[in-house]
Amino acid sequence: MTEHARRRIVQIRGAVPAEWENLLDLDPTFAEAFAAYLASAYESDVLPAHIRELLLLAHDASVTVRDVDGVELRVRRAFEVGASEREVLDVLFLLPFIAIHGLSEGLPLVLDRDRYDVPDATRGAYWAAFEERFPGVHGMMAAELPRFFDAYRNLGEVIWRQAELEPRWRELALVVADMSTTHLFTEGAAIHIQNALRYGATKDQVVAAIALTTTFAGAAVELGVRAIASYRARNR
Repeated sequence: MTEHARRRIVQIRGAVPAEWENLLDLDPTFAEAFAAYLASAYESDVLPAHIRELLLLAHDASVTVRDVDGVELRVRRAFEVGASEREVLDVLFLLPFIAIHGLSEGLPLVLDRDRYDVPDATRGAYWAAFEERFPGVHGMMAAELPRFFDAYRNLGEVIWRQAELEPRWRELALVVADMSTTHLFTEGAAIHIQNALRYGATKDQVVAAIALTTTFAGAAVELGVRAIASYRARNR
């Protein structure tokens, strides 16, 4: 049965890491069930292979996750299954915007939403969902942090103007980053889900993207098994 587990891990990781070999020795029954669990979230016939890797990269490189090993793995895997360097960069360049959530949540704690209008720079169909869920926030930024707001808008325009990755996948990358277990910013995810659907993503693709966030569960076991192996090696 352990060969089934190895095949599933190869599918997800490209190889069987030492941590998984150790886990198979420590508890093959759990390893088999856990590999099946992770694979069930990873496997999808509605997401292209390179998009799946790019979405996992968005998760692991996000400012609230910062999984160094995961980023290395997903960049390599994305290239191996056909992603371009520009597509990888497109995902990475989106992720700093996750840090804006501190402002979107924090400014209304200090300022009165009702005193601020929507700036001209964030009017229009794309921003409507943001203005609905975070009324006044862009107005607060424009009025109280004008240099930052101008830089924020310019950065967004540069990123979207140069992007090669399709808009629906860019939006799903932000959904995955928002729905990581270390962030769970559901209000932001709701906006990006709406945008992804508007750009042509299917509900099945959105669901498959969200399911990918559960594969991060592997990190908890892998880190612990690595520590056990290190302890054994020191005390052998």
